[in-house]
Amino acid sequence: MRFGDVPAIDFVVILLFLTVIIGIGARASKKMKTARDFTTAGQKLSWFTCTGSCIASAIGANVVIGKYEVILESGVSGIVASWFWWIGWLFLLLLAKPLRASGAYSIPNFLQMRYGEKTRKIGAVCVLISTISLTAAQFLAVGNVLEALGICGRKTGVWISAVIIVLFTVFSGLWGVAITDTFQAVFLLIAFGIIFPIAVFRTAGGWDPIVASHTAEELSFFRGMAPITMAGWFFYHIFATGADPVFAQRIFSAKDTKTAVSSQFAAWLVTIFVTGIICALPALAIQTIFPEMTVGSQFTPKFLLTYMPPVIRGLMLSFLLSMMLTSGDSQLLTLTSTIMDDMIRPRLKKDTSEKKIMVLNRVSCIAAACLVCIMALYFGKVYQCLKTGGSAYGAGIFIPLVLGCFWKKANVSAVNIGMLSGLIVSFGFDLFLKIPLGLQLDGVILGGILCLVICVGGSLLWPEQAK
Repeated sequence: MRFGDVPAIDFVVILLFLTVIIGIGARASKKMKTARDFTTAGQKLSWFTCTGSCIASAIGANVVIGKYEVILESGVSGIVASWFWWIGWLFLLLLAKPLRASGAYSIPNFLQMRYGEKTRKIGAVCVLISTISLTAAQFLAVGNVLEALGICGRKTGVWISAVIIVLFTVFSGLWGVAITDTFQAVFLLIAFGIIFPIAVFRTAGGWDPIVASHTAEELSFFRGMAPITMAGWFFYHIFATGADPVFAQRIFSAKDTKTAVSSQFAAWLVTIFVTGIICALPALAIQTIFPEMTVGSQFTPKFLLTYMPPVIRGLMLSFLLSMMLTSGDSQLLTLTSTIMDDMIRPRLKKDTSEKKIMVLNRVSCIAAACLVCIMALYFGKVYQCLKTGGSAYGAGIFIPLVLGCFWKKANVSAVNIGMLSGLIVSFGFDLFLKIPLGLQLDGVILGGILCLVICVGGSLLWPEQAK
């Protein structure tokens, strides 16, 4: 008996694994005492939980799904382009201390404290666009996996992923998400940092057959990708990851500044080695193992289905789905907290009960998931989802955030105009010109530079100390 192309025994393993994870999250939800616990865990996350949650969030759809699309198209250059992501994360590490010391609970809240209410509203819009698209990438990745396994079509798979991720998130909040993420991080590192790469290279027959299946350009660090495309990945990763709202949420939710900084750095060290190098290399074997494959995102599920033994196959497929679900629940929670804490909660009456706010949190989570599904179905590729929203967010947020932490002379009006300009130019260019016309230039380059010029130039021409 099979469910799609998945044998019954493996399908049962997957269901049991998901049930256990949801159960762990539900049990962890008992720690929630207030509505703020839902989004920040009461700012009491330990070093171990912060580190594990960051690792699990970093090992998402991009690692062996979205990134594999880029590597199949560009070869080794696709791996090099992904390394800029960790450079961007280093920028966030530099911002971690002033962000945590500010007493803020989110990036929009920090912007409000630094610049004012209008800046917070613009920042909230930037975070919304980013988290909607990033969560959509996780939904779409699950849809692609379920389609590759023959269980259902991609569209149906997107809605199934939404239901599962909502169940992960809506009952447990950040407490449950952080604990289940930490639990799963261990399995993900073992499964895709050790077992999967070894299995792929053994199946391919070693490194020589893999090299033989690629051209010299595909094996080059830079020649497999056009310079303008590489520049786009550079700006995207620096701006988007340098102000990543999910990692920032962990910074704000840590029990103290030392925990916030050290846990981020520990997660950075682990993931740059495991996901930046070890998990990326198997993508070079796609043409060797499946010469006719044209969609890189389908390699991992197809390989597991074809070459892994029973039960082990079910566990590996469970971990693959877990990889996307852990990032998906983190993104969805960040999206929900932005809607509630930065858009709805400031408009509520001061005497609004904790019970009502908790209900609004959960309703917002479900409504956000539906919106995310619609966006996921618009995009054809996982990395397009990741890049479009992340680019718009980074182009609008990164420069004002850095200036807010280190430059007291930033002009509030210039910052607000710069944020809006960077956001609109990057998102509009990618959505209405780059994707439809197949252009190589990324909107984040235009939007990010425009934001920088307006924020810095406007502040120098019209000096006015920010609030």
